[in-house]
Amino acid sequence: MELLSIVDTAVKIGLGALISGVATYWVTKLNHENDIAKTKLKRQRELLEEIAGQAEEFSNAVLKYWAYMVEHVRYAERKKTAPENLPIRIKAAEAELFDKFSQLSSAEGKLILLGSVKAQELLREYGEYIKEFKRSAWHGNTSLSESDLDTYRAVILAKRKILYEELRSIYA
Repeated sequence: MELLSIVDTAVKIGLGALISGVATYWVTKLNHENDIAKTKLKRQRELLEEIAGQAEEFSNAVLKYWAYMVEHVRYAERKKTAPENLPIRIKAAEAELFDKFSQLSSAEGKLILLGSVKAQELLREYGEYIKEFKRSAWHGNTSLSESDLDTYRAVILAKRKILYEELRSIYA
């Protein structure tokens, strides 16, 4: 009987250890998978914040250029002499806008990496529209009016808003 009792105790201890080991392995595995998912989600959010920052810097450069072009057109429409430094400011804003296109390309690449096809397409459309705006709105275009520029600004802001709404839906 005593041998049977010893075997019974050993089996109980062995089964308890086996159950504890399996449970520990399972819990550890789940925690590890959750940690990986959290890290991935955190990185995705960081990338989206970078993308939003790059898009906003680009938008600021666009609107700065737009503002200088409005000033230029107002002087031209009123047949008044523009300040001497206005062409210099326009050229500087134009150069800044050109430089910011690389940030837009970088943001687009990040969206591709994230698999955010719709946001990437919206960002591309936004950039393409800015190219169209830039081709039309240059200080040598004598047919450009303030009304044209206001229309461009409205569309630019609408495209920007749609892009940010899509980024927000991905971020959430």
